[in-house]
Amino acid sequence: MSVIKNSNYGWFISHETLINEIYSSVDSSATSFQLKPDLFEIVQPYKPAKSKHNLKRKTNEEDFGAEVRCVEKLYELFRNENEEIFAESQLEVRNDAAVTAAATIYDESGKNLIGDVVGANPDGPIVKRIKNSDFLFPQNCKFYGKDVADMSTHLDEKYDLIVLDPPWWNKYIRRKRKHTEHGYDMMYNEELRNLPLENYLSKEGLVAVWCTNSGQHVRTLCDEIFPKWGLEYVGKWYWVKVTKSGVPVCPFSEPPRKQPFEQIIFGRVQSRSLADPACDKLVVSVPSALHSHKPPLIRLLERFLPNSPTCLEIFARYLLPNWTSYGKEVLRFQHESLYEKLNRECFDFHSNSRSANSALAYITEMSPSRLSTIL
Repeated sequence: MSVIKNSNYGWFISHETLINEIYSSVDSSATSFQLKPDLFEIVQPYKPAKSKHNLKRKTNEEDFGAEVRCVEKLYELFRNENEEIFAESQLEVRNDAAVTAAATIYDESGKNLIGDVVGANPDGPIVKRIKNSDFLFPQNCKFYGKDVADMSTHLDEKYDLIVLDPPWWNKYIRRKRKHTEHGYDMMYNEELRNLPLENYLSKEGLVAVWCTNSGQHVRTLCDEIFPKWGLEYVGKWYWVKVTKSGVPVCPFSEPPRKQPFEQIIFGRVQSRSLADPACDKLVVSVPSALHSHKPPLIRLLERFLPNSPTCLEIFARYLLPNWTSYGKEVLRFQHESLYEKLNRECFDFHSNSRSANSALAYITEMSPSRLSTIL
């Protein structure tokens, strides 16, 4: 993301702006690409789903209720301090453009999934034609389109930062998957715990985990998974999702109802000598309408990392410059359906005349564990 505003309470960021900066010049030409703006046309809060939860309060829900009220108060203070960064409310406008764009993109990118692939682009941003679709590749990236269960077969580096966005087990999502092809494989906490992350952390290692608001997930992560990975719990940030006018995408509510925020939970290796992220900061942004299209965190976390850090994202669905990305759908959000070209006289987005000559990108499908060039 690109940091638009620093605040005492956190940051207002733009996922859209950062991605557009990455692809402002592709294939060493005047051609630039940007995410389709409709994806971020979130102008109204989402209608709350009808809850089927038993709303009788439990002890852990009372504890989380206090946390919800704290985040709500922090966001109220943040918004009052930064009113100028938000657009005027558009009460007559709906989120139809964003919803339509997301549905179309998810369908098109899903039909063109590239799996069982490893590769890298050690040069500048390029376009490459693969299986009748174009894909964007940022500069100096590596990627593994592999199952996380096979990490030990493919990864052999140490990383200063590892970011994970696990497909946490969720009964509601499990039910929803029965009615849609757009579901994803969920992971039990024990499966996440068994990932050998301890083998890939440098002596300055920092881990950031996107987590649901499930108390069970948070407790298991901090009390069981982090210790297995050799990590100490540092604290958490809250990603607050808002409309373009700054209204939360859904109300802050009493648990177990849905909240307008997700948690980013940090763990550190004991040998770290660098400063750790401060606790209870807000990361505020207008979210992408695409499911699980999280904003990159590197601009916020680079201050806690060594110079020229090595960074890895697990369960990745898109690529970042100077990062290694790992996941079964690692190229999904690199697909042409997410982007539009701004300078159309240079070359056709759907032509491989230039991208086929971009020999510095290499991709190997059904490959051995080591990367090898095919261009």
